[in-house]
Amino acid sequence: EVSISELGLGYESDETVLFRYCSGTCEAAVRSYDLSLKSMRSKRRIKKEKIRARPCCRPLAYDDDVSFLDAYNRYYTVNELSAKECGCV
Repeated sequence: EVSISELGLGYESDETVLFRYCSGTCEAAVRSYDLSLKSMRSKRRIKKEKIRARPCCRPLAYDDDVSFLDAYNRYYTVNELSAKECGCV
C-alpha cells in the first residue's frame, strides 16, 4: 500500500492505493528474436543502445482505474496503474 504522492505521477494526495507490480525472470519465454538480437549485439552489428535481448516480466492486465482527491480537492482518475496479471513480453 502506498500513497498517491509516492507513485511519482505528480499528484499530491495522502490517499492510499494497493500497488501491485510484476517481477521475475522470463528465461522460459526466450524466442528466436531474443536469441538473434543477443547474437547481433555480441557481434556489434547493433550499436550500443539500451536494448534488452530477452523478454521481461510486465503487466498483461491491470486492476480497475484508481480515482482519488488530491490535496486541493481536485478529483482524478488514473488507469493502468496496478498489475492484475503478469507475463513475459
